[in-house]
Amino acid sequence: MNTLILFCDKKEVAFLKFDANKEEFSFEYTDYWKENGFELSPCMKFEVKISSKTIRNFVENLLPEGQGREILTNFHHISKNNIFGLIQIIGKETTGALTFSSKDIVLETSFREIPESELAERIRNRKSIPIEVWDGKARLSVAGVQDKLPITIIDSKFGFGEGELASTHILKFEKDTDNIVLNEFLSLKLASEAGLLVPNTKLIKIEDQEVLLIERFDRKLIDNSTIKRKHIIDACQALDLSVFHKYERAFGSGDMKDYREGASFKKIFSLVGNCDSPILAKKNLITWICVNLCLGNSDAHGKNLSFMIEKNSMILTPFYDIINITVYDNKYETDFAMGINEAFNYDELGTYDFVEFCEELNINVKGFVKEFKRVSNQINKSLDNPTLVELSNENKIEFFKKYKNDVQERIKKLTPMIDYCVEYISNSN
Repeated sequence: MNTLILFCDKKEVAFLKFDANKEEFSFEYTDYWKENGFELSPCMKFEVKISSKTIRNFVENLLPEGQGREILTNFHHISKNNIFGLIQIIGKETTGALTFSSKDIVLETSFREIPESELAERIRNRKSIPIEVWDGKARLSVAGVQDKLPITIIDSKFGFGEGELASTHILKFEKDTDNIVLNEFLSLKLASEAGLLVPNTKLIKIEDQEVLLIERFDRKLIDNSTIKRKHIIDACQALDLSVFHKYERAFGSGDMKDYREGASFKKIFSLVGNCDSPILAKKNLITWICVNLCLGNSDAHGKNLSFMIEKNSMILTPFYDIINITVYDNKYETDFAMGINEAFNYDELGTYDFVEFCEELNINVKGFVKEFKRVSNQINKSLDNPTLVELSNENKIEFFKKYKNDVQERIKKLTPMIDYCVEYISNSN
């Protein structure tokens, strides 16, 4: 039986075990943690036997996906299905507060500074040399698909922290010529203008390389030798769903489009009752939905929503990974990650879908219409603000024009069908 110890702030939380012969996980909270800590997830209770499937889902959702998983498995010559082995490799710094270790090891606190010239060179060459590998070590502590690098910033210096230090920020990089960095910066800024709490985000230059710098909300810098980690879980972990089920239609829009067992708005809204203020959580989720509709963020799936958990507390984290997907003229999949009633793309949406959607989720229709109007008006107003973003070259200026037109045209199309919801209900009654 292989065993890893879970720690949170140096305290033993639980024992994670894996029987390789049976391919089964087991999980046991320590007595100390049951008395002084908190349940790591709504589906991982103290006094209930936790199934192997639930444990696997929880752990696998901490791992990188896509190319990140490939880099990790190739570098360490390990199967990408070896979940226990992978979390053992990167478990010293996962998303959130938990660390995984085979024994009670106290790592020496250190900070390996990365000179700007070295970092810029690695960013330029990341297609030939994986940006995730440094000093003979794969540094992949952030779950997800997009090309990114967790990094520590102390006294304005970039580096990698060990021991009492951890990454404080995430760097995201350009993808081809898509202006994906500018896109996410704009989308998060507009989301903030519309009233959503989002991470502190900046567009910065590292020599000639423009990157997106995102401050981690699951970390807090105490001093130059101590960084506090905060426990968060994504919606898939909270719902006991696998990475495979982060989309409502896990098999896509083909022959199995009616298989809708993945993350959905109905399932996510079922978590609201666990939050400190269910009313506030529900209100913020409605605002998030309206923002995504306006901005064309069709990829808002179950791993792009998280909760911060402490003892006797569960709240939504800041909203993240908001990007206008539709602006790329179908270069990427634009079907909704989660359906609005039966609609999974903008062309299918109609007034009836919004009415049924609100009724299923117990959302006041008039309140939803009012919130959409407020959000869309604020986004339109912000897009017309010349100080919204500084654009450095003609390519970015042209992209912003395209982005702005895409968003405003969509709002123009959505507004009348959503406005009609109130009249639709009156006519139905």
